[in-house]
Amino acid sequence: MNIQDKFKKITTEHEESLLFAEKILKIAESDDKDELLAGIEIIKKYYADELELHFQHEERTIFAPLYKEYREHIGVAPALLKEHGFLRLLVDRIELSSAKKDLNDFALVLRDHTLVEDKELFPLIEKLFTEKQLEAIATYTPAD
Repeated sequence: MNIQDKFKKITTEHEESLLFAEKILKIAESDDKDELLAGIEIIKKYYADELELHFQHEERTIFAPLYKEYREHIGVAPALLKEHGFLRLLVDRIELSSAKKDLNDFALVLRDHTLVEDKELFPLIEKLFTEKQLEAIATYTPAD
């Protein structure tokens, strides 16, 4: 069974984030103030309701063991963690005066970040992690 089947919840969240990113890219093209304001509210709600929890899950069940036990294989992990931080800061500071650029940046980083995790990070952890560590990812429960 491949990691996408084993981790249906996290891969479903990734599929949804890719669709969400495309939606935000379309909003970012708008010159309509109300649509841009709505876009800001949409990403703030998405971040508060879903994305922050998703980031915390990855940081605790994927990145923490990767740094603790497999440092020689961290590869893309530092860049991915930096993107978590970038998205957190962007959501916190976004405002109408910079909405077009910020919505666009948010969507592009989210999309590219998700694709790197799917194509590079997941195959790596599938090879390296123990069954207990993989189970922690699948059940959203940090391992000891």
